[in-house]
Amino acid sequence: MVDLASQPKRKPIPLVEIAKRQNVKVKYLEQIFLNLHRAGLIKSKKGPGGGYFIAKNPKLIKVSEIMEAVGESKAPVFCVDKKKYRQCPRMRRCPTRPYWAKLKEVIDGFFNTLSLYEISKMHKHGKPV
Repeated sequence: MVDLASQPKRKPIPLVEIAKRQNVKVKYLEQIFLNLHRAGLIKSKKGPGGGYFIAKNPKLIKVSEIMEAVGESKAPVFCVDKKKYRQCPRMRRCPTRPYWAKLKEVIDGFFNTLSLYEISKMHKHGKPV
């Protein structure tokens, strides 16, 4: 997404180009881009000159949306992740679980306020915006 955000506005970028720049396999990106497309974060153009582009202004895309679209958890431990929740035998008597839950709230807040625009500018300039 940072790669796409750094490209000219609405210019379709072939997946092969992104894969090459990011040093990842095209098959891997295909799976990620399918999820990003389903979430409405990117659009595609077919045919010659086709590729992928960001569906809306990067200032309006929160990092939490991207993470959710690709199935990434923001939870520091599994027992406080509501989507990937697994029962722990110590959960009811765990003295640290409330602190993990509080940390998850902080992490959620951070990623809910951080935009794709901010990350792409930081990437370009090497420092936080």
